Amino acid sequence: MAYIPTTSHVTLLATLQRQRLLTYPGEVAVQENQRVDASTIVGRVTLAKQHRLVDIARKLGVPAKQIDAFMVKHEGDSVKRDELLATRRELFLPHDVLSPVEGLVLAVGEGKALIAVAEPPLELRAGMPASVKQVIPDYGVTLETTGALLEGVWGNGQDAFGVIQVVGAGLAEPLTPAMLEVELRGAIIAVGVVQDTAAFAKLAEVGVRGLVVGSLRAELIPELQRQTFPVLVVEGFGLQGFSLPARTLLASNAGREAWVNAQPWDRFAGQRPEVIIPLPSPGQPPAPPTDGEALAAGLRVRIVRGPDAPGAGQVIALSEEAGFTASGVRARLATVKLDESPATPVTVAFANLEILE
Repeated sequence: MAYIPTTSHVTLLATLQRQRLLTYPGEVAVQENQRVDASTIVGRVTLAKQHRLVDIARKLGVPAKQIDAFMVKHEGDSVKRDELLATRRELFLPHDVLSPVEGLVLAVGEGKALIAVAEPPLELRAGMPASVKQVIPDYGVTLETTGALLEGVWGNGQDAFGVIQVVGAGLAEPLTPAMLEVELRGAIIAVGVVQDTAAFAKLAEVGVRGLVVGSLRAELIPELQRQTFPVLVVEGFGLQGFSLPARTLLASNAGREAWVNAQPWDRFAGQRPEVIIPLPSPGQPPAPPTDGEALAAGLRVRIVRGPDAPGAGQVIALSEEAGFTASGVRARLATVKLDESPATPVTVAFANLEILE
């Protein structure tokens, strides 16, 4: 029976499509086939966080059922602070009701007016240079670009666009404050391991735009979630650092601009935290990444758990029958020739593998 593992993309060049969507219906600010930059606003929505209820009938001294005749503003009308909402004109006793806030009249009834207080609009930016492939009315767009793709396993929910800079020489070299020089201001830092919080104060002081890390200690998650810049973990939790393909992709694109979208991994939506590095396409557009391939001999894989993680290499054999791992677990096994040590293949449970694409 075929085994279909998760596909992890460490792709040098592919055609990529990504949706950028508002959480609530709003205004789409771009058109199909339009070129956008990372900072281009593709959508905006205004959400009212506060509401004010104005008792029109009481202020005018009229029955609640009669206020329609005195209203100057009606449902759906915008209103400024101290602008006239309703008025009752008499010869000697004119009565005016002014709006206490700037906003939108949501409803008028039972003698009262409900006003949604105006808030600055929430703006959705493209995140990366791309073309608008499709406009999704009221919600956003589908963007298309060509470039390199590196998927991770955890993100803190932030995103940013900036220049990738790799610090540290090895796959698992830990981040230290001494690595963070002032020249890295505004850069997205890629490093093998984060061991503790000592470097975070320096990250903020230097003003980095993002952090891509091979692995880190799980107890640092609360600290990462407090950061205002994106933090993306590529391999997992621990001190194993980068796999060779992941670091090679980052190092070969050092100095290029990249979009780090540290969105949480959502298997149901098919979304993973990712780094996209826009690159020009030579001639014909490259194929998009693929998913859903069955594990087979000859495929490249990444080891995501166990003593050989985060190794990467090529599958040279698959077991027909379940066998035993070194820890005593009975499972179907793959023999993998690692990039780092091809002379000594390792045996790995199917469940500990992702296809590298």
